[in-house]
Amino acid sequence: MENRFNLFSEIKEKNNYTSDDLPNFNEIEIKDLIINDINLDNLISVKSKYINIEFNTLSLYSSYFVQTLFEECIFQNVDFTKSNLNNTSLKSCSFISCSFASAEIMGAEITNCNFKNCNFTDIIFSDNTINDTQFEITDKSFSAIGDNVEKNVVWLFS
Repeated sequence: MENRFNLFSEIKEKNNYTSDDLPNFNEIEIKDLIINDINLDNLISVKSKYINIEFNTLSLYSSYFVQTLFEECIFQNVDFTKSNLNNTSLKSCSFISCSFASAEIMGAEITNCNFKNCNFTDIIFSDNTINDTQFEITDKSFSAIGDNVEKNVVWLFS
């Protein structure tokens, strides 16, 4: 809980929010922020916008990001294990050494993104619209990946 409070304080200061604007992470817009070394497990963020955010060494285990927009964000060493990213929009984002093990991503719009050295073990990844994106996956064991609409998409499995 302390980590969430510290992040709330930083967001409030950086974006000039009042305390009343931040009852939770739902329906907020956060821009131009670097978030480092923090545990935000079980975070719930619905109908929010994250623009030009850098996420470094974060744990978002079992988090819920539904109907959320991530635009021009960088995710490095982020753990999305068992998270739900359904109906989320990912635009011009980079994911480097991230884990999506046992995560669910369905009905998402993924455009101009790059996934490098990411773990897709046991992920449910379907019914997404994917354009101009490259996936470099280190592990996809037992995953359900399919029924996506793809244009200019490259899948590399190592």
